[in-house]
Amino acid sequence: MVGVVLGAVGGGSALIVGVVALLVLVPSLVWAAREATRPPGLAGLLVGAAVGAGGLLAAAGGGCAAFNATTTGVVQSCYSADVTPYLAVALLLVAVGVVLTVVGLRRNDPLSADRA
Repeated sequence: MVGVVLGAVGGGSALIVGVVALLVLVPSLVWAAREATRPPGLAGLLVGAAVGAGGLLAAAGGGCAAFNATTTGVVQSCYSADVTPYLAVALLLVAVGVVLTVVGLRRNDPLSADRA
C-alpha cells in the first residue's frame, strides 16, 4: 500500500511541479528494489505513478476541451499537445505492476508451493 501512495504522489507531483518531483521516487525505488522478497511494493509504486500521471494527463486534456467555447462573440480556445505516448507508457507501467503483483502473490501463496 505504501508503494501505491508513494507512486501516486510522485506521479502526480511530477506533472504539477516538474521532473524535479521525481526525486521523491528515488528513495522509494531503492526501498522497493531492495525488498526482493516483496515485489508488491515495487508493483504498487509503478501502478501508483502510472495511474497518477495518466489521470492528471487525462484531466488536463478534459479541462482543455471544456475550455473551448464561443459565447456572445468571444472565442476562447485551448490547444493541448498529443499525450498518447505518455498514456501508452503509463499503461505499460500499470501492466508491469500488475504482473509483479501476480508474481508476488503466487510466490507467497502456500497453495502454489503444494502444486509444484
